[in-house]
Amino acid sequence: SGINAEYGGKMKKKFKELEAKRVLCNSYDCFLVDERVLPIVPRWLGKYFYTKGKAPIQVNLKKTDLSKEFSDAIRSFMVSNLGKGNNISVPCGRVSFDNDQLIDNVNSTIKSLCKNVKPGMKNVKAIYLKTETSVALPVYNALGVAPMKIS
Repeated sequence: SGINAEYGGKMKKKFKELEAKRVLCNSYDCFLVDERVLPIVPRWLGKYFYTKGKAPIQVNLKKTDLSKEFSDAIRSFMVSNLGKGNNISVPCGRVSFDNDQLIDNVNSTIKSLCKNVKPGMKNVKAIYLKTETSVALPVYNALGVAPMKIS
């Protein structure tokens, strides 16, 4: 579980061809990218990294505690399909997590997603929890029904 550092200029030349990018993608579990260059990375990496679920994860290399920054990034998940459909599926935990960990992860995931969805929670229609083998259990549902006036 080591970290291999590569720099943009070298990587761009070394992995210019599609086959070289595929080899790079298959060689590592995840890719961490400094937040300052993250906007230009998807164009360079191409579609293959995203279809394999290895979108680069943003880190801040200006922080003093890089060990914490890297470990937080490795444990996180990137949601790269915002804006491409109405449904988003985000992993929030593992079977080995206890209830408190799962609750914290689900709450922080919902907060993070609502920051990226405009205009926030007003645009979220429903939230479901699901395991690999369960049915989707509703947690939140914004019914678009106008309040009834009772006389």
